[in-house]
Amino acid sequence: MAIVTLTPEEVRVCATLGIERWLTKFGSVDRPNYAEGKKSGRLEPELYANIRANVSEWAVARLYNLSWNVPWYPNKYHGQRKEIADVGNFEVRTVRTHNAIPFWTKDVGRIIYGTKVLDEEYFSQVEVYGWFEADKFMEDEFYDNSIGGWRVPVELLVP
Repeated sequence: MAIVTLTPEEVRVCATLGIERWLTKFGSVDRPNYAEGKKSGRLEPELYANIRANVSEWAVARLYNLSWNVPWYPNKYHGQRKEIADVGNFEVRTVRTHNAIPFWTKDVGRIIYGTKVLDEEYFSQVEVYGWFEADKFMEDEFYDNSIGGWRVPVELLVP
């Protein structure tokens, strides 16, 4: 595990791109599990989620000196871009209230980095837990019906 502290300028860029990402997807329809999570209060508003995702992706990119692929595009282009990874050739997932990293069938064959934004007020510190191969955790013991996918406990990630 590593903690990455972002500068105010890095947070500003990630937040600005988060706002742009939110505006680009303005009015889009959520997947059923995500819509239910927002309705029940388990998930945060889309704007915060976008900023948190950007900060987490940037922290992994900076920590490992990888390219950040900035997923800023309208939903209608998702089918053309879904194979483009978040950072380098890897996906990045961030948790807020769980201690396990979520993933879905779409992640078959991917390596996923797990993170958590520690400073929820300013988004300036990110804990990078490590990584895992999605295929190795597609087992019943890790399946979570509430998300229609799996969750890998952070202690099982490779640091």
